[in-house]
This record gives sequence, C-alpha cells and structure tokens, in this order.
Amino acid sequence: MKIKLALLLLLAFSHNVWAEPSNQWQTLKPEVQQVLGKFEQNWGKLAPQQRQQLMALGEKWLSLPTEKRSALWQRFQRWQNLNPDQRQSMQRAYEHFKAMPKTERQQMMNSHDKFKGMSPERQRQMMERFQQFHERMGGHQHSGDMKNMMGNGPAGMGNMMGGHR
Repeated sequence: MKIKLALLLLLAFSHNVWAEPSNQWQTLKPEVQQVLGKFEQNWGKLAPQQRQQLMALGEKWLSLPTEKRSALWQRFQRWQNLNPDQRQSMQRAYEHFKAMPKTERQQMMNSHDKFKGMSPERQRQMMERFQQFHERMGGHQHSGDMKNMMGNGPAGMGNMMGGHR
C-alpha cells in the first residue's frame, strides 16, 4: 500500500514522457504488478503515456535501495499530513525556489545544511529571530507554519526536497 501511494505522488510530479510502446498488464514483471496493483483494473483505460510513466516509475522504485524508498515514503507521508493551506504554501515556496537562479538556490541549500547542523537550541534561537524579522517585515505566517517550511516541522522544505538540489 505504501509503495502504491508513493508512486501516485511521484506520478503527480513527473513530467517525463517515455516513447516506448504500451504494454498489457499481464506482460509486466510480477514485482512491478505488485507495486502498481492499484492501477490493474483501469490499466487498459489509461493512456499509453500514463502506462509508460507508471511502468518506468515501478521499475525505478524497485531499483531504489531500501533506505531511499523509506525516505521517499516518509516525505510522502509528511505531505499527506499537511492541510490544504500548508500544501499550497509549500507548493508556492517550492515554485519560488525553482524559479531562483541556480547560484541563489545553492546558497539557500547551503544555508539550510548549516542550519540543520546546528544544535536544537541554536535552531530554536534562529527560528525565533527569523520569526521576529518576518513579523517586522509584515509577514503573516504563523510560527508553526514557518517551522514546517524551514525544516523543523513534519514537512520541512529540506525534508520534502530530500536533498535534490
């Protein structure tokens, strides 16, 4: 069940299209069928592109080391636990991040790595200072939401991106 939900999330964010011909369900490897089990009943109704994407994702999922699968699943669970406003906020922040020049994104990730290397007490102090600055600048984000975005909450930006830089 966990694998199937993770694949759904991966499909939602996937923009790649494979040009291979579509396959019938019965021709898939049994391991891939197990991963994609949720799609079996509607397999024939899916567009060839969707079937190709799912097959490739199923193969890729199976090729991942167990610890990588676990990390992806945990990020997926954190995303699932967000309320719609938090998801929308995270999506906007991610879109903003992706639109930044590569050098700025790298600086931001370096800062995040530095932050994650701090003691919990130092992280708390930094978050308090950031929250005060944010409020002085007219920010309306709640403290809990800011912690989620910065990485201390269940769906922190660094955790959601999983090291993809």
